[in-house]
Amino acid sequence: MDINFSYTLFIMKKELKLNTITWILLVALIILSTIFSEKGLTSAYILIMVFAVIKFLAVTFQFVEVKGAHLAWKFVSVLFVAVYFIGVLSLY
Repeated sequence: MDINFSYTLFIMKKELKLNTITWILLVALIILSTIFSEKGLTSAYILIMVFAVIKFLAVTFQFVEVKGAHLAWKFVSVLFVAVYFIGVLSLY
């Protein structure tokens, strides 16, 4: 029982560390998106879209736990991102 508890504690620490890193990445991408949007650059929308895609995938795979889901859900998530990214790029 002690070995199982130690392993569970190890997994929890690992997930907490990964969640913290993901959260820091999300905050950094939000700050970068804000900076680029305030600069008013002509190609800033591409960078902001890339940041949005990265944020969506980070939240989906880390916090929504799609990384452990069936392959179909992973495919649907990536397909949604691709359609969204292509759709927004086609509007500009």
